[in-house]
Amino acid sequence: MRRVLVTGASTPLGRAALARLGATSGVEHVVGHDMADTGAESGPAAGRWSSDHGALAGVLRDEQIDTVLHCGLAPDRTGKTTTPTGGDVIGTMSLCAAMSDRSLPARSLVVVSSSAVYPVQSYRPLLHREDGETERDELAPAASLLEAEAYAKSLAARSPHVNVAILRLAEPAGPEVRGPLSQLLRQAPVPSAIGFDPLVQFLHDEDGVSALLFAARIELAGTYNVASAGAIRWRDAVGALGKTAVPLVPIAPGPLQPVLRGLRLPHIPDGMVGLLRFGSAMDTAKFEAAGFAPGFDQRECVEALAPRAHLRAPIARS
Repeated sequence: MRRVLVTGASTPLGRAALARLGATSGVEHVVGHDMADTGAESGPAAGRWSSDHGALAGVLRDEQIDTVLHCGLAPDRTGKTTTPTGGDVIGTMSLCAAMSDRSLPARSLVVVSSSAVYPVQSYRPLLHREDGETERDELAPAASLLEAEAYAKSLAARSPHVNVAILRLAEPAGPEVRGPLSQLLRQAPVPSAIGFDPLVQFLHDEDGVSALLFAARIELAGTYNVASAGAIRWRDAVGALGKTAVPLVPIAPGPLQPVLRGLRLPHIPDGMVGLLRFGSAMDTAKFEAAGFAPGFDQRECVEALAPRAHLRAPIARS
């Protein structure tokens, strides 16, 4: 990992990756790209993202990129959005097409995907493994994420000269990031589903950056679940922030949601009812067996959501 391209450079995760790479020994050159003009804050070099694979191949060739961190696929796993979203299928397809060119120096691709690819239902496993069942609903946001993952897996199959790692990240947690669960925890009182206390899981933003760089540094290949250590019950997460949970009937508000939001009334947003009833977490043993050790646990992730949270430094990794 000497010359690195980071997509999704304007997201909190992308910005943090650029900053960490700039201070990493052995990294000679870092370039940030995004769908929008990113400005100087995005890193030592920045450019506008193109969905044309020929143009992307030109960037990889001109910059002599050997490693790509694709943070542009799953916005809600890079701290950019507050609602579950689909993935950038076209951008991922074009990037994989560009990297399949054997004449280019690119040898490692790390794709940021999402734990949202796993179904959240009462009869599904609570602790998901990488080889387990994924979401089947073609209308769910996960459908486009899985389609984009398929392009990355196809690149790995037909271009063995490129190591492709797909990291399915838990929801990010940190003072600068926003996600569906973190937004609920920032409310007062915090919505909860009456009669349920689901298990949920976060990824501290520092652990997220460390996971990306770890995968790139060792040129990891395969699909991996990534989260900070452990999992946490919803009521424990609420308590860690010193807040009170308000029990609500677990029914999606539908067309009433804008009204409830405008009146600042507690409600469980559309798309979050299943998660606040049944919960969801991932088995991260495979990624940890590869050598990654998270520096934060779940309680520390939740505490990082508090305003002006003062956090300890992450645990050093071998």
